[in-house]
Amino acid sequence: MDRILTPKQMSEAEQASVKLGVPLGELMDNAGEALAKEILSVAQSKMLRQIVILTGNGNNGGDGLVCADFLAKSGVIPTVILMCGEPKTELSKAAFTRLDKSIKVTDKDSYEFNSIINNAEIIADCVFGTGFHGEIKSDLLPYFEIIKKSQAYKIACDCPSGVNCLNGQISNGTLKCHKTITFYCSKTGLHFHPAKDFCGEITVASIGIPKGCDKGLTFSIGEVKKTEIKKLLPIRKRNSHKGTYGKLMLICGCEQYMGAAALCAKAALRSGVGIVNLLTPKVIAQSLVSAMPECTFTSLKTDENGFSTAENIPMIIERSKDCSAIVIGCGLGVTDGTKTLVYDVIKNAKCPIIIDADGINCLSEHIDVLEEKQAEVILTPHPAELARLCGVSTNEVLSDRIKYALLLAQKYNITIHAKGTQTITTMADGSCFITDFGNTALAKGGSGDLLAGLIGSFMAQGVCSKNACLLASCLMGSTAERLAESQSERGIIASDIISCIPQELKSWESE
Repeated sequence: MDRILTPKQMSEAEQASVKLGVPLGELMDNAGEALAKEILSVAQSKMLRQIVILTGNGNNGGDGLVCADFLAKSGVIPTVILMCGEPKTELSKAAFTRLDKSIKVTDKDSYEFNSIINNAEIIADCVFGTGFHGEIKSDLLPYFEIIKKSQAYKIACDCPSGVNCLNGQISNGTLKCHKTITFYCSKTGLHFHPAKDFCGEITVASIGIPKGCDKGLTFSIGEVKKTEIKKLLPIRKRNSHKGTYGKLMLICGCEQYMGAAALCAKAALRSGVGIVNLLTPKVIAQSLVSAMPECTFTSLKTDENGFSTAENIPMIIERSKDCSAIVIGCGLGVTDGTKTLVYDVIKNAKCPIIIDADGINCLSEHIDVLEEKQAEVILTPHPAELARLCGVSTNEVLSDRIKYALLLAQKYNITIHAKGTQTITTMADGSCFITDFGNTALAKGGSGDLLAGLIGSFMAQGVCSKNACLLASCLMGSTAERLAESQSERGIIASDIISCIPQELKSWESE
């Protein structure tokens, strides 16, 4: 697993480095040298000579100045363009005074700006660093637009200028780079869209921060690779039976949303669980039994509108005693009856509970019921649902999804699997995992129901909550990727993905 830091955590690691005897100036020198070596490598491999370093007036610009000096001493003379005037921080001022005299230094307002950019073969973007947020100032935008049109190979120092390294948002004018050299650890924002599309290949360079400087950070973030996740797949022993692989209860569906229950159940059946018992209104059970004969069905009493009622609670609680995991919420609907049903399952169930979709919508009005749970709970919210659970706006959640997902996980001692183009899984112990699998085939109705079924299946098979979430995201995403090798992402639907799951699992088991 690759360690990732927020901008604040990176600053904390740097300060810890200072306390251990490695000053910030030395870190800047190391960063500038690492950037210069990368530029030299690109220049040599692509036979390029005209190098331009764009610098800001802060420490990111200081990295660029050190880089320029190293290049000059290596026999490659770059041109430095001061995009924000002369340096203002003490470290960047010191780097400026040390610049090799052979280096041409100019600024953005020079009459030569256009010709320098047009003739550049490599451009290093060292204007704004990991502390940037908001928008690039309007007076700078015309210059960035000129730079964007350049055909030069663009390398970002720590991050492309205009990227918010916390949440992945970008400013107008952000440069699309071929490569990003980031230091010590990668930053969260570089792994979230839209910023991810502007970073190109991301390389992490060591800058001499001592080992252990990140141990005291408030929480741990990591990006998990597919090769690591595949190893989490539960072993299937030859001497086994259906009971070996768990019994999953699904409390899903209403007369208005029949398909959600079917997708959730089919995904669970295709991913290894021993028994699936779908508790759903009678009309749904009758319509699905011929399509899913492997599933067992229990009819739920409904109100006049086809939504399950609280009358079902005693039966559900009794049957849950024989279950390995429960999924509740897919297509359930939001009524007084379904709210009571969700609350009572949380308060009484002794096996892990996965709460999705309308289960989350029911819970958001009385989230403190989680304090009465007797078992593990996983919530699988998309950004708007996460916002409702936290009592904030969707925009606030999007500004820092990790913060809000961790807030809920730690407050209620649960697991949050915050869905998105990049999915965030947070745990009560402060650990956080970022997964990025799949494609636009998943940007359709039914993907969430599919995911909930997979998580429930893995939990029922005895996989821990963290690993169940990671496995489910990876399996769903990689199956969508497999299908997209021969089909258009536009036309792939959740049912196609479910049908292809056994094929994808076979490839995992063969590795």
